[in-house]
Amino acid sequence: MDNHDIEKRQSIEYIIKNTDMFLDADYDRLASHIEGHRYFLGKDLSMPITWDEATYSWMSNIYQPISQVMENWATLLSFPGRRKADLFFEICEHQYFLSLQQQKEVNMYNAALDYDVLFGRTIGKIIAKILSSNNAA
Repeated sequence: MDNHDIEKRQSIEYIIKNTDMFLDADYDRLASHIEGHRYFLGKDLSMPITWDEATYSWMSNIYQPISQVMENWATLLSFPGRRKADLFFEICEHQYFLSLQQQKEVNMYNAALDYDVLFGRTIGKIIAKILSSNNAA
């Protein structure tokens, strides 16, 4: 195993151990997600990005904002019994595709609300509809 693989393993194990969202089973999804972030970050900045830089950026710019948004009532109530990690990755994908569709960056809050409205259940879906209509005004 080379240094890059060791760095990668250590950083992902750190994320798994220090968040309440991910499990060991999420290792490959996290690695893929961070690698994709690393690619786009390097492309946007026109420079090579180390794994550690990508991981730090991913934690600051992807994980923390989405995990904070997921704590809103609409998301918690829209998906009772669902694993937080699965919702996290689904909201990430939803935000990416909404941004492509709208041809501009969609913020995480609006992406999560839209996801709640489209795929949520119970009262959470109703709350998300109210919040998203208030947010559009």
